[in-house]
Amino acid sequence: MKPGSRILIVDDNDDFRFMLATALQNHGYLVTEAADGEEALTKLKTTNNDMAIVDLDMPKLNGLALSKKVKDAAPDFPIIMVTGYAQFYSAAEILSVGVDAFLQKPVPMEKLLDVINRM
Repeated sequence: MKPGSRILIVDDNDDFRFMLATALQNHGYLVTEAADGEEALTKLKTTNNDMAIVDLDMPKLNGLALSKKVKDAAPDFPIIMVTGYAQFYSAAEILSVGVDAFLQKPVPMEKLLDVINRM
């Protein structure tokens, strides 16, 4: 994804979501935000996004369930999964829902930008 692409950030942590949105906007990306998986599904239906950055552990609909729903409907839609709770999930479990990349929080911005640019 190049600057100008639309990225949906899905994370229940307001501070992390704001920080990530600000950083991506400063790098030229257009950002939409959702605080949980259910809100993300609504935003995906009502806004035109090119990819999503999804937190793993969220209320209502976690990142695994959200990613599976999105990938079932649009297998080529790029998703980067992020989490601070990787120790509770295996990489195989996370990747089994079809996410394109998996990053551990705190996410170094240069690494995230590199992954986004390769999608």
